[in-house]
Amino acid sequence: MTAASAVDRFRRACVAVLFGGLAACQTLHPVNDDRLPEVVALEDGSPQRAAMNARVYDASVGLVTRAFYDREFNGVDFRAEAAARREAAVSEPDEAGFYRVLNGVLGLLDDRHTLAMPPTLNRSHAQTRLSETRVFGMTLTHALEPGSGERRALVTDVRQDGPAAEAGVRRGWRIAAVDGAAYDPSVNYAGALRRFTFADADGEEHLVEMEAQPLRREVGAAERRDDGVLVLRFNLFDRAAQQWMLAQLADAARDPPVAVIVDLRGNGGGRIDATAAVLGAFFQRPVRFAHYNLGPVPRVARRTRVSGAPWTGRAAVLQSGRSSSAAEAFAAAFQEYGRGPVVGQTSAGAVVGSVAYQLPDGGQLRVGVSEFRTGSGAVLEKAGVSPDIQVTPSYEDMARGRDVTLEVAIRALLATPDQAASAAY
Repeated sequence: MTAASAVDRFRRACVAVLFGGLAACQTLHPVNDDRLPEVVALEDGSPQRAAMNARVYDASVGLVTRAFYDREFNGVDFRAEAAARREAAVSEPDEAGFYRVLNGVLGLLDDRHTLAMPPTLNRSHAQTRLSETRVFGMTLTHALEPGSGERRALVTDVRQDGPAAEAGVRRGWRIAAVDGAAYDPSVNYAGALRRFTFADADGEEHLVEMEAQPLRREVGAAERRDDGVLVLRFNLFDRAAQQWMLAQLADAARDPPVAVIVDLRGNGGGRIDATAAVLGAFFQRPVRFAHYNLGPVPRVARRTRVSGAPWTGRAAVLQSGRSSSAAEAFAAAFQEYGRGPVVGQTSAGAVVGSVAYQLPDGGQLRVGVSEFRTGSGAVLEKAGVSPDIQVTPSYEDMARGRDVTLEVAIRALLATPDQAASAAY
């Protein structure tokens, strides 16, 4: 293979896949998102556990040493630090202890895309994405309650086909107790009938009995409001979300809403190709929205893909401090091309090209392999996307079930001229 063809092959491998998953050629194999990982059963404290610890540790450290995009390793002598901690990692008797030490080493790089996921957690996440899992069907946000200073678990969304909706749980309610004991966010309450005590904004308690039910992942949620605004929310840029979004926008083309709002609050990113496809559905022409620096390979530009019937009417993006990676690239493109306002809080600032690898024990290693820049060349890592309109919901807003971020975005859109006929997009 000539040098030129090797570069071409590396470029194709690296750019085609994840935003939190660029494929690359390394010792470990990239994750197959369509398969459940197999967890290797190992007895705690056994020689087999120690041998597997050594195998996973050496493979992880070796790959990070070769592939991590910051060749200064955050100013740390990474090789020396990893060598000094190897014995402690290998001697850990169980999965939790081993991954705690391994992630301690990776944490020296101060990169939120470079981390290791234990096998049991990796399989659980894959099951949530690919198959049915037991859920209550309510999204919780932990917020500080004024006065008490206590962190409270507030219901910020209720899935309409889930047990919580059937039981009458409402947005804004706070979980006061479960089965008579204080709510513990670290406990998995699925698997049995539970007695929840909720409190509303006025302090009235609501006793609800419900049991988590097996449901497939909710790819997205669409709401056509009475004011004619279509709100589209999804939490991951993957093939399923891509297909869902394009189908929703195709329906919108047949029966146009007043405006479209893309709700990326809490969206953790995903695949670069899915991002290109969904973003492309808001432009009539391909637009450049990303650059990757891939070491010896010249900077690679990424453009959107043209949709069959792009939405060119009024549009906005909602984001929060938990919007990260591909979600940040999406919002940045809206800003840079003047496509519509970005409303909410500054995003997470976690945007680099990364690769997810399958580890020998069934765990997963994710490695930041390339610097990411927006279409105009801006670096979002550790900076985030600053919204055009800053909105920070108060505790009272959330407890009352008010979505002030959405309200502000709708007012901003309805106050601007309809640009459906504009060729600029």
